[in-house]
Amino acid sequence: MSTSRFTTTTTRTVEWGECDPAGIVFYPNFYRWFDDGTQTMMAEHGFGQAEMIEKFNIAGFPLIETHAEFKFPVRWGEQVQVECTVVEHSRKTFKVFHKVLVSRETCVEGYEIRFWAGKKLEDGAQAIFAMQLPQEFVDYLVKTVGETSR
Repeated sequence: MSTSRFTTTTTRTVEWGECDPAGIVFYPNFYRWFDDGTQTMMAEHGFGQAEMIEKFNIAGFPLIETHAEFKFPVRWGEQVQVECTVVEHSRKTFKVFHKVLVSRETCVEGYEIRFWAGKKLEDGAQAIFAMQLPQEFVDYLVKTVGETSR
């Protein structure tokens, strides 16, 4: 983990259950790796989802947009590095860029946009809404990512 950026890299070995019958990673698994990487990154930087839910009484930081570009197949048994970096933020959202590499070659690039979700009761059911990012999170983003907005 780098201390100068809001980023993390995890390493994993591709399991057979993540692949199609040809031994190539089935594409939805990349999105699962993106989510796992985001959760790990947030926790490593002191903003783990469980802790933030408890501290701020929020619903979490759900996904509102995602994208992936597949450049090369990733196969069963390969070691992959999943790099996740917060690249920008606004008052209520933050964007995480993801890169999946095999032997230093980029196989998949993508991003997620997430928001800080407040929760409230509406007609007897729980509803969520976008709320401003907490100041301590914004301060940390500014320190590690810089001033950005979308």
